[in-house]
Amino acid sequence: MKKGMESFAFLAHKVRAVDFLRDYEPFQALHEKAEAEKQWQYRKYAPIYLTASVLSILDRKGFNVVDRYSFAGMRGQTILLNNYAWHFLSDSLKEQMRDRILRAVLSAQESNQVIGLGALIKNEKLTQGGKWIVDQLGNQLEVPLVHGDTLTAATVLKQIDAIRKEYGIDSPVFITGATSKIGRAVCLVLAKNKVFVKMFTRDEGRFMAIKKEAGEEFGKYLSRATSLADGQDCQLWLTGKSEPSGKKLLQAIPRGAMVVNSAVPGPLQWKKLHSRPDLTMIEGGLLAYDTAKTDLSHTMRLSYDRTYACHAGTIVHAYQGWTHHEVGPVEIPMLHKVWDVAQEIGFFLPELPMALAQETQEAREVRPLWQKLANAPISLVL
Repeated sequence: MKKGMESFAFLAHKVRAVDFLRDYEPFQALHEKAEAEKQWQYRKYAPIYLTASVLSILDRKGFNVVDRYSFAGMRGQTILLNNYAWHFLSDSLKEQMRDRILRAVLSAQESNQVIGLGALIKNEKLTQGGKWIVDQLGNQLEVPLVHGDTLTAATVLKQIDAIRKEYGIDSPVFITGATSKIGRAVCLVLAKNKVFVKMFTRDEGRFMAIKKEAGEEFGKYLSRATSLADGQDCQLWLTGKSEPSGKKLLQAIPRGAMVVNSAVPGPLQWKKLHSRPDLTMIEGGLLAYDTAKTDLSHTMRLSYDRTYACHAGTIVHAYQGWTHHEVGPVEIPMLHKVWDVAQEIGFFLPELPMALAQETQEAREVRPLWQKLANAPISLVL
């Protein structure tokens, strides 16, 4: 290893109740195939995993190490809270989950030098992207905490640039969740690159703050959308965390558009996507890697050759030996740095979009074009 830390940990949580089965050998297909949990043969175990998801609330420890692996010459761990996504919807469980997170972080730092936060662990209402954890632990926290949004934003920007270039899209980019950490960074960089952006937000104050940050020269490329209907002339949508979501959001997207999702969990319900076969859906916050160079096995419901950019961001932080916390707003000058380092240690844009569960003819027709993107030059200035 050239420099940096020797070890890192990534703290996440279980997603669906069926994820309970992943810990057992007969159900390894749940790791090997992203959509395996939708196959009917697993439904017969529903009474078991649904009961387990309820009883997990009573687990005293509250978290477990589920994977130990190497990456870029470093030792990595994946730690999961024994909480499922539906737990995060319950206000009555909020303090319990916060307590588990704090204890998991303190435990992880005993054997790791960087700790990354995944999915709902860094939810703004729960931990403010990790800032709440830093504030609560104070001097007890001896290692850097990383939300990974910097690399996620850089990855989304590279995806957007590749799509616009390959498909000749010159309409404005419509962005939901436009004032979030990732949304703000994406809007500012696109504006700097003279790409018109429609920012869907009901908060005029936050919109004006970002427009002001862009400056007089580039702020003119940012406009505020107060309705999803304002995106009818946009052939590229970036979906972040926002309301409305689900069916209302899906119905508002214009026919034939390309949609890049940047949020985990995403605002679109994937099980409903079969109703829009005209759309090309892409998970923009994912990075691919060479499986021959790592023994990573727990990929959080993804196939073995890709992971979330925030996970990769944790690895980048450790590899560089950075000692600062990454829990606040995305620092725009850092975007190019984290992207360059991610490429240096073996991450790259996936060749193919995350297709619908039931692949459409339209998706099959655009696939050869996407295969060109792996080697296409990326022109976006970060």
